[in-house]
Amino acid sequence: VMRLRLRLLLVIISSLWRKPMGPFDESVLNLRVLPNDVDVTRVTTDRYTALAELGRIDWMLRVGLFRTMLKRRWAPVSRINTIRFRYPLRLFQKYQLRSRVVYWDDTWAYFEHHFQRKGRTIALSYGQGVFRGPQGLVPTGEALTLACSTLFLDKVPFATLATNKNYNYHKKGFVILLPYSSTKRS
Repeated sequence: VMRLRLRLLLVIISSLWRKPMGPFDESVLNLRVLPNDVDVTRVTTDRYTALAELGRIDWMLRVGLFRTMLKRRWAPVSRINTIRFRYPLRLFQKYQLRSRVVYWDDTWAYFEHHFQRKGRTIALSYGQGVFRGPQGLVPTGEALTLACSTLFLDKVPFATLATNKNYNYHKKGFVILLPYSSTKRS
């Protein structure tokens, strides 16, 4: 936990001058592999999940959910994370973490975290998240509507099934079905 506190602080501070974004936009963090990220020469598997949390936090900050979260005493909760590794990240290499919401239902929001180096996919992670408030789980639509009051989130059709002919996650080795937006990934 201690190892990411400095990065978390930097994400929070940098969000103050970075451009706000909508819930469908992609958060991009430019990062570098640090000595505490590696186990001998490669990034450890548990570190990818922790870094994905940084992507979710950046997304929450820039969408405007963070202020709402503090005001209403909500806490972000992550339930399921799955990741597929393709190539290793080595010490001091630069990479990008691209995070976005690909789907939400009444309770959960589903995030995609795309780790890239020089345009090449290093790892692809999916996570399921929700806010927990004093009265229990907060409906995702309520959280996003409060943060992005100018949007009519229930009226926006933005996701189709992953079995869509344009992009099939089963061909990429995934065994889970997740909705996605129409942007095709390499």
